[in-house]
Amino acid sequence: MNRVTFTICFVLLLSSQAFGLAPIGPASSGLAQGQFAIGTEYVKGDFKTEFKNYTIMFGDRGIQRLPGGNDVEFDLDVYFGKVSYGVSDECLVFANLCQDVWGFGTKITVRESATCDWGLTARIDFLSGGDAIYSPVVIAGNWSYAELQFDFHTVQIATGPVYKIDGLRLYGGPFIFLANGEGDFEGRYVYSDGMVEDIKSRWDIETEIELGGYVGVSLELFENLEVLAEYQITEDLGVFGAGLSFKF
Repeated sequence: MNRVTFTICFVLLLSSQAFGLAPIGPASSGLAQGQFAIGTEYVKGDFKTEFKNYTIMFGDRGIQRLPGGNDVEFDLDVYFGKVSYGVSDECLVFANLCQDVWGFGTKITVRESATCDWGLTARIDFLSGGDAIYSPVVIAGNWSYAELQFDFHTVQIATGPVYKIDGLRLYGGPFIFLANGEGDFEGRYVYSDGMVEDIKSRWDIETEIELGGYVGVSLELFENLEVLAEYQITEDLGVFGAGLSFKF
């Protein structure tokens, strides 16, 4: 493992547990005007993105630029808290929070009937933070310290039908997804011969707009208590999601 690979792995270690992906859920509103819902959501899966414009500065020895992009994969295993509010019978807004992640979005009922609703939902999530390790760190040599700062955001827009059968809702449809961000790393590397070198690097994280699909089911267990399960997939994304919410 070289020093460049280490900085990429360091990013994954610190941010993969807080990556901003969550269940889409039924695309239509599902809340009456003035009604609230609170709950928790869970996501597990994997997501591949690309590090671009990667540069690394080795003390006074100059700057190295990596050609092209570097594909990296996140393993997702994340819990979210979520609060929703019905602005009207056809529109709700929501906010979510998870570790360093926060985001917001909306769901709009475009057409409603007794058995099937059509909806549109959009959300944006932000991940901003950093961490530091002072050990020394023994990975590909000795790092006397390593620090990371990053800013990242994801956008999801989905639409589709919601079929209603008593307390059961079956939903799904297409969605688009994109992700962008940037990061900075610095550390002090101690070579086996005792030489010390300060190393800095920066990169962009980019996933171009991807078209995917989702399918799920939600069930009202008791009055105003609902659970859901769904699956999302794109060319570079595959996640299982689950949620529990209480309306009041």
